[in-house]
Amino acid sequence: MRTFWALLALTTLCIGAQAQWTEVGDAGDLPETAQATGTDTSTPLPSISGALDANDVDMFAIYIADPATFQAETNTTSTNFDSQLWLFDVNGNGIVHDDDSAGGLRSRITNANNCIPGPGIYYIAISRFNRDPRNCDDNAIWTGTANACAIAGRGRVASWTGTTAAGNYEIVLTGAFTAPLGADPADCPPFDGWDETANGGGDAGDQIETSQKTGSNPIPRIRGEINAANDVDIYAIYIEDPQNFSASTIGGTTLDTALWLFDADGKGVLHNEDNPDATTGTQSRIDNRGGQITQPGVYYLAISLFGRRAAGCEDGLIWSSSSSFWRQIIAPNGAEPNSRLAGWTGTTSSTGRYIITLTGVRGEPTGTDPADCPPPTPWDEQYYGGGDAGDLPATAQLVTLPDQTPCNSPVTRIRGDNAASDVDMYVICITDPASFVASTVGTATWDTQLWLFRCDGTGVVHNDDAVGETVLQSRLDNSANCITEGGVYLLAISRYNRDAVDANGALLWNSTPTRSLRCADGPGAANPIAGWTNSTTAAGRYVITLQGAYFVSDSGCEEGPSCEGDVNGDGRVDDADLLVVLFNFGCFGFGCQGDVNNDATVDDADLLIVLFNFGCGS
Repeated sequence: MRTFWALLALTTLCIGAQAQWTEVGDAGDLPETAQATGTDTSTPLPSISGALDANDVDMFAIYIADPATFQAETNTTSTNFDSQLWLFDVNGNGIVHDDDSAGGLRSRITNANNCIPGPGIYYIAISRFNRDPRNCDDNAIWTGTANACAIAGRGRVASWTGTTAAGNYEIVLTGAFTAPLGADPADCPPFDGWDETANGGGDAGDQIETSQKTGSNPIPRIRGEINAANDVDIYAIYIEDPQNFSASTIGGTTLDTALWLFDADGKGVLHNEDNPDATTGTQSRIDNRGGQITQPGVYYLAISLFGRRAAGCEDGLIWSSSSSFWRQIIAPNGAEPNSRLAGWTGTTSSTGRYIITLTGVRGEPTGTDPADCPPPTPWDEQYYGGGDAGDLPATAQLVTLPDQTPCNSPVTRIRGDNAASDVDMYVICITDPASFVASTVGTATWDTQLWLFRCDGTGVVHNDDAVGETVLQSRLDNSANCITEGGVYLLAISRYNRDAVDANGALLWNSTPTRSLRCADGPGAANPIAGWTNSTTAAGRYVITLQGAYFVSDSGCEEGPSCEGDVNGDGRVDDADLLVVLFNFGCFGFGCQGDVNNDATVDDADLLIVLFNFGCGS
């Protein structure tokens, strides 16, 4: 292949005394795949032109005879993107880099900072901002961006990071000459530690049960990648020497990391957000300076990005998220400090490589099998519902359990998860509208909406942002008197702005006002829900806290044989119905609970209906 490029270079040189080089095919991004610009080092090279694909970098061999006269600059008219220029020596070691010194978004490299050591073959590379080179340890080779020398000792370029679009370019050169490729530089040495992909075979999981086992040898470093939004990597390790233990991403990544240590049972031990030994920097370090690691053994080390936080079995944080703790190495101090890890909350979008430097650690080949979380109480979409709750009456999830009495046993919480454009709907029983409350205030981190429907799908009451609060979570109650009677209802949760519509696409509720509690008031208010409009990104976990809500029977909204006198709608006439009538005896006006015959008064007539039908449905 190198012979091919050399012949092309020779053909170009025959055209004249100067060799304006145009990229042939695609120039590679490493010294091993760079493109030669000629076969000698005496022909002046005034420019290099080419094109970048998405995430592309082009590298070319050039000869610099006098560093003092050398200059490389991107042409403003023929370079249609925010360029970066990089100069490497013949062994691929970083020499000098510039981003915007030529003005605007143009780049210019010179030897003003004496970065270029002397005459010789070099490799000049062009990338689009922000595609940057990394060394064999996946570290940045430069910190400066203005005609800056590379960091001493960072070694050869091994890869590039960052995503970019395509574009055309021209590099205008002064004091540069054509050059063949130099000898192949030495390859990167084998990584002296555990590599998530090369050793582990792929992405480390984000749960204790799916953590990556790390062999049995001493591991001074772990290298891996946060390769997707919300990714967390967990590794099983064995801490041999607690007093000497440390784990650090400082100097091992540019990502804003957090480190978490769990014991063999999956319970929290230590956590750090930002460097505890500095006032700046967003990388992390944990060690045993506080003495919390009391004995050698199996532990689990997790790495996440800022914003993604460890949660316990009840969805509470194991460690506080308060910024006052960010530069501390802390023991669990959140809402669930004694819980095992059950999941992660919060969202992240950044991705990238990391290296965790370790002391006092060897690999752990097997890990342990910590006890599962206890069954959630009282209702969980996945655990009890068996999967994703549907978004319409026909697919709503029945909140029912065999040991819970329909319309009598209370449901105090519903826990679930909202995916992109997801809506979850649940079938519940409400016996006393005045006591009913459903709320996500304090139990969800995203902008929720709550909706209540009758079993026929017509709208009852809706809230976007809780009345009297400044939060973006929601609260339903019957202060607006939208719920007129006890019975079986459909409770739904969506992310703003996923809204209920009828078969014609008309809103069941108007979009505003948002901080209000409203009966159905949209153009489709009289019609049943047929779908949801607008799309949303994934929201994540939520908990709906409930008052005055109850389990339902297996029939849910399906009507079975009716019992006259079934005041609370649980399918039978018993003491509960009798008590409703007695407690509301004398109530006057439509909407009174216990008004069995709907004559706007709770009186002897209603009591007699319950007594004559007592036992029906039992």
